[in-house]
Amino acid sequence: MKKVINKAISKYQPFTQIELEGRAWPEKTISKAPIWCSVDLRDGNQALIEPMGEEKKLRMFKLLLEIGFKEIEVGFPAASQTDFDFVRKIIEEGLVPDDVFIQVLTQSRKEL
Repeated sequence: MKKVINKAISKYQPFTQIELEGRAWPEKTISKAPIWCSVDLRDGNQALIEPMGEEKKLRMFKLLLEIGFKEIEVGFPAASQTDFDFVRKIIEEGLVPDDVFIQVLTQSRKEL
């Protein structure tokens, strides 16, 4: 997997800078890879005709870790018992590595 990633890094070159007076961002060049956040366990799962159960979500979570994701949106625990149970499982069983950040989607209501 590392070989493929290293190949991709050298494949893309930065865009030519654009000088626009009073604007800072067009002159900036990205010098390192962005931090990607996978939403496959939440948004991707909601898009499926038959959403993943806890076992499939756990396999997918482990695959995302293996690929190297450091930020993972793990679910919408207020929307389904499956998501709630999955989020509790990965937290309570210590399955989230120290260098990985998880996030969830939920409504902004006190009772949730």
